[in-house]
Amino acid sequence: MTVVPPGPTLEPVQVVFGMIPRRRIEIERADFADMLRGLGDDVAQAAAAVREFEDAASAALDGCGVRATASGRDALDLILDGLGLVAGDELVVPAYTLGELVIRMQVRGLRPVAADVDVDTFAVTPQSVARAITPRTRVVVALHVFGAPCDITGIATVTAARGLPLIEDCAHAFGARINGRAAGSFGTAALFSLEVAKPVAAFGGGLLTSTSADLLAKVAARLDQRQRTPWPATRKALMKSIEELAVRSPAYGLAARLMFRKKKVGSFEQFYRSLHDRVRPANAAFSGFQARMALRRLARLSQRNHDLDALWRQVSASLPSGLTAQQRCRFGQPAAYNFVARYAGDLPALRRNAQSLGLDLAIHGEVLDDVAAMLGQRDCPGAAQVFAQAVAIPLHRGIDPTRLQRIGEILAAVAVAAA
Repeated sequence: MTVVPPGPTLEPVQVVFGMIPRRRIEIERADFADMLRGLGDDVAQAAAAVREFEDAASAALDGCGVRATASGRDALDLILDGLGLVAGDELVVPAYTLGELVIRMQVRGLRPVAADVDVDTFAVTPQSVARAITPRTRVVVALHVFGAPCDITGIATVTAARGLPLIEDCAHAFGARINGRAAGSFGTAALFSLEVAKPVAAFGGGLLTSTSADLLAKVAARLDQRQRTPWPATRKALMKSIEELAVRSPAYGLAARLMFRKKKVGSFEQFYRSLHDRVRPANAAFSGFQARMALRRLARLSQRNHDLDALWRQVSASLPSGLTAQQRCRFGQPAAYNFVARYAGDLPALRRNAQSLGLDLAIHGEVLDDVAAMLGQRDCPGAAQVFAQAVAIPLHRGIDPTRLQRIGEILAAVAVAAA
């Protein structure tokens, strides 16, 4: 396809080899040293490394109790078990979030009910949460979407007035702060993801935080029974290293065009997530290798978020008319995760045209899911709009000034062409 942009002329060529990728994995030499050291750990050494990381994470999260888990989803399961939820119980969940979490709830026999989201912040509001609560509601879950704090203080007021536990989904939000307090310190419990693209990345894993001694004791009793072995995390680290080599290869442009064709939207992302689930068992203990890696990244978290936030502002400033960036700072200081904007034109055409010029964008289910639609609810127009319009633009340390300029030029070209 030939794209003829307004303004500055771009090369109207099909990009087969070479493309600005939507994500990059930050892999360091020290990660492999940690991996090798972890293979030689005995149980006591691994446990000591994990405790050191948990203590450091607790300090970063304003003293909340912290336990490292197999994943963010594992942390959610442990929280729900610790709160005593049983089949038939109802949960209020964001209408725009990761659909796999809702499926996990349904498999347990729980009944998720979607609360609509604001189209500018992509987050639930105190008002939408209040509307979704029924006499059967047992728990409310609020997501800090793409690292941007939601109105967690307002939501906490709603849940406290009704005596409901509040779970903060901080999968994207390690390092975000609200009125000087860490995201994850407002609810009964919180979950964090340590996946490879998250603010603190440890080749998988997660964190469970809580201010409830009773909940933490129940979680500890479960986690302390798990076998602590480095092999699941090591397998995942090797798989992700191979993936990163592929992303950095000149052939990635061709692979992206094959994986993310119009008919494949969302299907590859689902396959990708399920592959990771098979590589790392859900009940694996957090390893010493991961703990050392996470501890190094935690020490650099503030600088990482600062650097990527500056890049976020530059990408935002380069957006052409028709693309509207998520509002990130309405309720606090965000952490740096994805850059997501809304586009009201032909979204598949936007992505297809961008790929032809060398920019890999994510859309629809590759970003997040319309959970209300998954649940058969028709009372969440905000989530439907965000899902239909959301486009993720590359935001990672591989974006140098040359690539930043190229992103702006390509977006200016394709936004008009796909309008």
